[in-house]
Amino acid sequence: MKNILVPLGISDNSEQTLVYAIGLASKTQAAIYVMDSFNPSFVNAHLLNVKEVVKRNNFNRIKALVKSIDHHGLSIQMVSYEGEFLVGVNALDEKVGLDLIVCGSMPNSNNDAIFLGPTPGRLVKKTDIPVWIIPEGAIFQAPKKALFAFKKGKVKGERSLLPLKFLQDQFNTQLELLLVKTPAHNRKELQIDHEIVELSDQMTSSENATIYQGVLEHFRQVHPDILIVFARKRGFFEKLIASDVVFKKDFFAKTPLLVIKNRQ
Repeated sequence: MKNILVPLGISDNSEQTLVYAIGLASKTQAAIYVMDSFNPSFVNAHLLNVKEVVKRNNFNRIKALVKSIDHHGLSIQMVSYEGEFLVGVNALDEKVGLDLIVCGSMPNSNNDAIFLGPTPGRLVKKTDIPVWIIPEGAIFQAPKKALFAFKKGKVKGERSLLPLKFLQDQFNTQLELLLVKTPAHNRKELQIDHEIVELSDQMTSSENATIYQGVLEHFRQVHPDILIVFARKRGFFEKLIASDVVFKKDFFAKTPLLVIKNRQ
């Protein structure tokens, strides 16, 4: 885990998000890149200089925030990008190779009915980078137990399982697998790659309408410190965040949520 991106929006939880990321990164001395997730192009401005003022104010706000926090010896770099946020994220990924994105669940959104705001929702849906989503008020603690819920056991790409290996190598995290058999599943989908099995301490299977229902059924039994799910094209999360937000009525987790992807 060498490079971690922390997008900071205009919410009151920006400091908490950055402090959490520093706690996570301090174990490996990873470099942290901070980027403003607010896009000035969305500003409905009648004056030509308003967007420039917004951009400058956001940069100064983040600069002051970074300066006020104990870095614990980590390299924290501010990234400025003119244009659409996701384009900037992908450009940074191509330049330095991002291993992880750490963000709050609700940046730039104050709707209490929403679990996943538009910024983390788009990061999950429209990038190939693993996303570590922290709930409001969370303080970083080394996860001792993780629940990895999935409905397909095949993984593509050499880098796909690196976040799981990172958890075990750095925090000795115990990984429990939950294979959820949803309606109309086929046996080929249930074949599990040996790499996943080797990483796990225990595996359970259940039959549920969705992965989320399977998670709810087993969450209290496992008591995980972090929940892990796999985002695949046309998969559970892809359908869930069709509108770039996830409502609490559809999915909710009080623990950190790690969304991993197929990565080459």
